[in-house]
Amino acid sequence: MWGIRKNFLALGMLSSCFYGSLEALEFGSMGNTSAAMGGAGVALKHSAWGLYYNPALLSSDPRVKMGYSLGIGLKEHNLAKIAKIDIKNMANTAERLVSTFASGSGTNVGEITNVVKDALSSVLTSSGQTPTGNVEQDLQTYLQNHQGGNYSDLITQVLQQVQQSSSLNPEQKDLLSHIAGSIDYGKLDFSQAGAGGVAGLLQDITISKGGDKGLDKAVNDISAVQDILKDNNLNVTSQDGVILQLSSKTMNEKLGSLGVAIFASVYSSMSVKADASRMRLIIDGGNGSYYELTDNGDSFSYKVSNQTDYNNYSLIAALEDSSDAHKLIATSFVLTELPIGYARTFYLKNGNLNIGVTGKFMSAISTQSQMNIKTNIDFKKELTNFASLDNAISSNNFGIDVGALYEVDFPEFRYLTFGLVVKNINSPSFQSTLSDITIKPQYRAGIGYNSKRFNLAFDADLTPNDLIAFSNIRQQSQMIGGGIAFDLKAIDVRVGAMKDLRQDTGLILTGGLNVLGFLDIALQTSTKFTRVENIPIPQYINLRVGGSLSF
Repeated sequence: MWGIRKNFLALGMLSSCFYGSLEALEFGSMGNTSAAMGGAGVALKHSAWGLYYNPALLSSDPRVKMGYSLGIGLKEHNLAKIAKIDIKNMANTAERLVSTFASGSGTNVGEITNVVKDALSSVLTSSGQTPTGNVEQDLQTYLQNHQGGNYSDLITQVLQQVQQSSSLNPEQKDLLSHIAGSIDYGKLDFSQAGAGGVAGLLQDITISKGGDKGLDKAVNDISAVQDILKDNNLNVTSQDGVILQLSSKTMNEKLGSLGVAIFASVYSSMSVKADASRMRLIIDGGNGSYYELTDNGDSFSYKVSNQTDYNNYSLIAALEDSSDAHKLIATSFVLTELPIGYARTFYLKNGNLNIGVTGKFMSAISTQSQMNIKTNIDFKKELTNFASLDNAISSNNFGIDVGALYEVDFPEFRYLTFGLVVKNINSPSFQSTLSDITIKPQYRAGIGYNSKRFNLAFDADLTPNDLIAFSNIRQQSQMIGGGIAFDLKAIDVRVGAMKDLRQDTGLILTGGLNVLGFLDIALQTSTKFTRVENIPIPQYINLRVGGSLSF
């Protein structure tokens, strides 16, 4: 049975590679103020980071502002399931199934066939019928007499025959005793297998979940591995910056307001690109026998397969041969931006309209690597190679952001603002090793309430933003969020919450504290956790340290 255990060890190695992986590029977050308020900044006047969130903010609060911020964030998608997968149980379960339901030589009737045949013989005899001794014919006769689906008499006899069998070991008896009442006897198949099986052997069995906890766990874990291969990503992001806003009321009224900054961002991503046609769990049982396990939701099927299907469609075979069916793809994208923003206020009857535009020089260093996922791969060595920037490609481009902010000038709503921004409206593109990276336009709207001691803000991405990922299912992000801030003179306190509508990270709670302006700490953390080596890690977390001054 070592071959089966080795097959499932391959799945375990595949799962382990995610713990070294990374991923993402979206609207992002810069500065500590908005980060602590649910990521909202498009209509937040008092923040020093208006140049990043909405250039129109430069003229809405015409003062000199400066700030710095350093941050690092982690986000994973679909990896929580990995922590719950029991590879050892999967291997043990496969061994139990093969040893229980398969013939040792592939030419003689298996013991499970004898158990069902003897049980049918006893039931038919007790009902006044004569069994033929052919398990398939006797089963059909029994089913015709029990069209209502009540198989309790057969189940009782199967349990009795299992315990009386001298060919079954205690582990096999235990398994059959647990699942005897869960077998769909109407779908049992002992006929000649269509792909070269032997007449009389069990060809197909469907078992409802709930009979054996270990079996249920293994089947659910197998489905989880398949889901992870189709839909996955893990990313580490660092967005850092220094910003300066130059303005005053007089300057703004005559010339407008200016802002300059340096933004340095690092996006590191890793995801699996799997061949969807080679995801079936077909097991090599040895001695030329092959079996396929299929999860049907509330039940699972175990049936005879063949070598051709094993070679062409099996997930395990794809991990063993030299094919490129399943690939691990990593991307490192280092982006430096030098933005210069300008904004002007237009005074209207019942409010002020601020229009802003940013032009930015963008320089990127990018590299992408891929490796075929196989059982004999040295993941530690390959991940070390992934971290190297030896084959990195440099390229330059420019980007344009435009934004608008409307300030309501009614007495009851004097502090209310509405903002709209489009970042990277020209879709700047950068070269990379495998595939060029294009930053598509990002649309976001926001609303804010901006008083002297109290601020309230809410933002929403109007469209989903693509992430740098190569998994089978397209990876996107679409954030909504908001928060409140209290200015207590020497100390500012901010709290909020946000949610990614396209990623299953749960509700993300945010908070921050500023002391005397120049020291600020902000934290974002999801309410969903992944346990790695029994240590809970948030599926999304971002920590920022910075500060800002305004005068």
